[in-house]
Amino acid sequence: MLIALILFYAISLILAVKNPNYFLLFYILATTKFLGFIDPASFVIGGVEVGYFGLNLIAIFSVFFHKKWYIMPRKDQWFVYFILLMLIYGIVKPFLDNNSSLFLSFMASKETWFYFLFLYIVVYRYEIDNKQLLKIIKLLGIYLSCIYIVGKISLQLVPPLYHNETFVRTFFPTYISLAIFIYAIRIKFDGVRSMRDRIIILILFLGLILASHLSLTIMTIVGFILYKYVYDKKLQINKYIVSRFVFVAFLGGSITLIAVSGLYERIATNVEAIVSGEDNALSSRDIYNEFRWEAINKKKELGYGFIHQSSSFMKDIKILGANRFMERFTVIDSGYVDLLIKFGYIGTTIIIIIFFRYYGQGFFKAFKNPLSLAMSIYLMQYVFINYTWSVFTFAHGIVPGIIAFHFLLTSNEEELENKV
Repeated sequence: MLIALILFYAISLILAVKNPNYFLLFYILATTKFLGFIDPASFVIGGVEVGYFGLNLIAIFSVFFHKKWYIMPRKDQWFVYFILLMLIYGIVKPFLDNNSSLFLSFMASKETWFYFLFLYIVVYRYEIDNKQLLKIIKLLGIYLSCIYIVGKISLQLVPPLYHNETFVRTFFPTYISLAIFIYAIRIKFDGVRSMRDRIIILILFLGLILASHLSLTIMTIVGFILYKYVYDKKLQINKYIVSRFVFVAFLGGSITLIAVSGLYERIATNVEAIVSGEDNALSSRDIYNEFRWEAINKKKELGYGFIHQSSSFMKDIKILGANRFMERFTVIDSGYVDLLIKFGYIGTTIIIIIFFRYYGQGFFKAFKNPLSLAMSIYLMQYVFINYTWSVFTFAHGIVPGIIAFHFLLTSNEEELENKV
């Protein structure tokens, strides 16, 4: 295991310094557990996972090998400062509150380190082939979608690390969503002209649906429709198109409700269960988040920072039950709860405003082009997805989000939309 870890680090460092293009590919593949065959998280020393953590440290360390590492566009610098502030605050806060040692809060901060991929990309931005990167994301989205489809046919054909006994779980289906938005540019401006295009669209959406992350699926469909139909080819909102789309959607929905027996009753029952709080998924989430909400209410304003499960604070918290979702203070499927735990109401509000400020640039005329608009729509869906899936504080949202943000920022520097 130690030899494999050293080899992993050596390859990462060599690529990071010598070939940013291949390092970025290596980094992306690592986050997918190398397409389901090698898991960097299996590298553990003294009970601490050092695979991904070391990969992020290498990305940061490699920045200083660049001759002009300190020269960055001002708008990019402020985003880096924002990441640093999040990290420092989250590590120091538990120590100042006597809730944890600096070492344990440092260990608990490992997910935030994925944001430093942005620092690496910014420093090496002129050595990264964005055309190649766009192709990689599209191919990765297709691959992950095919894994979900194949898994429905036979789980035995799925790569071992994606095989979860009774279902398929890839890392990460957010890449599928990102691929759909990249492919949406081609569809909007070139049209679906070949059988190949139709098959790819079908594979991507089918894979996304089979991934079973409902919020991601719904928001991707909504975002795709917004990009494809609500905006015209001049990237302006066309009132005629909007009114026509609303009419067609209403008519189609009404016909479907009439044609499919019992559909209206099933929908009404599900909606009533959600509103009344009787929905199983929501009620179970409320139950295992109860101790988190109690803790949040004690420190509403500024939160707790990064709390490790071995910290003294966790030993004082009374957790009822042995559900695996209640083992840690952080939570992966309630994004805003996770933000409130770490940064409180004030910190969470500031973070969301800053993300809006940066991620929404593609909606404004000064930055708008086919690629930047698609990326802003992709990134803005995070605000809604984060209600049920922690995309702002865990790698499955951070890494694809940083790549999308990179495309957004560089789309005005060259005609990337013609390369999609």
